[in-house]
Amino acid sequence: MTDQTYFLPSVRLPRAAVREQATTVLQLDVLLGLVNRTSEPLAILNPHRQIVFCNEACWRLGGLSTPDEAIGLRPGELLRCVNVVSSPGGCGTSEKCRFCGLAQALVEGQENRAAAGRCMIESGDGSELVATEYRVQVTPLPEAGPGWEYYSLTDTSQEGRRRVLDRAFFHDILNRAFAVEGVADALAEESLTSAEREEFTTMLGVAVRGLVEEIKSQRVLVAAESGELAVESVTVNSLELLREALQTCAAFWLDEEVRFEIALGSEAVEFESDPALLGRVLVNLLKNAMESSKPGQVVTSSCRRQGDEVQFFVHNEGFMESAVAAHIFQRSHSTKGHGRGLGTHSVRLLVEQYLGGKVSFDSLRETGTTFRVRLPLRARPLASLVPITSNGGGH
Repeated sequence: MTDQTYFLPSVRLPRAAVREQATTVLQLDVLLGLVNRTSEPLAILNPHRQIVFCNEACWRLGGLSTPDEAIGLRPGELLRCVNVVSSPGGCGTSEKCRFCGLAQALVEGQENRAAAGRCMIESGDGSELVATEYRVQVTPLPEAGPGWEYYSLTDTSQEGRRRVLDRAFFHDILNRAFAVEGVADALAEESLTSAEREEFTTMLGVAVRGLVEEIKSQRVLVAAESGELAVESVTVNSLELLREALQTCAAFWLDEEVRFEIALGSEAVEFESDPALLGRVLVNLLKNAMESSKPGQVVTSSCRRQGDEVQFFVHNEGFMESAVAAHIFQRSHSTKGHGRGLGTHSVRLLVEQYLGGKVSFDSLRETGTTFRVRLPLRARPLASLVPITSNGGGH
């Protein structure tokens, strides 16, 4: 096996050697206690992080037919983590593995320290992606020798989804409600001139529309995650949609010292899509770009045709550190703080599950961050799209 790695060692034992280890480990009295102690998925790992033994809940979680199929695999390989595909060295060796809560806990376990953490693993076989949040518990197993450990997983997707949605909803709604309250209090002042009263009345209208927009956004996200979102595709114009999204941002975030611009050369492309959902995608990307910018910086957007696709671009001058970029599409990670990662999560959810497109990004310290949305010119039937779901709550 290749020794290429960005994090943990890639070297592993052949399956035959792991099976020999299993015969020794299975003789340990402590193993029986472990198996009887939990109904959660549990596996014992050798110093190479390979599964030597796992209970039924564990190998069934990986979609296997027999426990023997799990022998020699690493945790991410059992769970079909998408990062394994991009890393020849296997589970624990990709660049994103450095930020995986499970991989970090396994490091501590090998150093003879019990560890706990959380991780979100996107798994799939190419036809379906499933994002699952786990609570991880890793415990050293010195009875088997140095570097041996076992881990257990608890699926917290439902709990995590509810927690993040609630926190984000109340955070955003309260911000908007405070804005409405502040302008309403200002309007109550009897000393206002007619010009001031007119200005505050306009501001109140903007604040109220912003409040309604946040409520609609949360409603769409809840429906999308539960698979209940309806898609109504019509012929739309890319440049018109982009301008409307910019007008929305300019109206709702008047107090931000960031400029929005449409790049020269942007094309007015006619294509089929759901204007309401795509408009929400563009507003989210523009809003995130604005929140990642400093006063005086510019958020640039554009659109153009590329073959049988239409492409949208949103660029800001900010740079994402690797730890943020690795989790940018996960619902519980964000540059804005714990539990605020719904903007990019909803973008990918809407684009890839409902609009038939793809979302990608790059972030370089020298040039900034650019998000790209690619959509087909002809809308695809919803049933043909690749689902991205969340266990227990179903991206």
